[in-house]
Amino acid sequence: MYYSNGNFEAFARPRKPKGVENKTAWFVGSGLAALAGAAFLIRDGQMPGKQITILEQQQLPGDISL
Repeated sequence: MYYSNGNFEAFARPRKPKGVENKTAWFVGSGLAALAGAAFLIRDGQMPGKQITILEQQQLPGDISL
């Protein structure tokens, strides 16, 4: 990791939440917020990616045309 002045991620080491192995996460829609939420669950919440499901109605993720 790149260490610089003000690089918070270099020093923040969140502890693994208790029982995260037994939980799942579901996101409705594959927009930017859902993808960011999934990324933060993996990085900060230390949740395995296989326990995260993203549901999308459209053929193309993030597509808003009807």
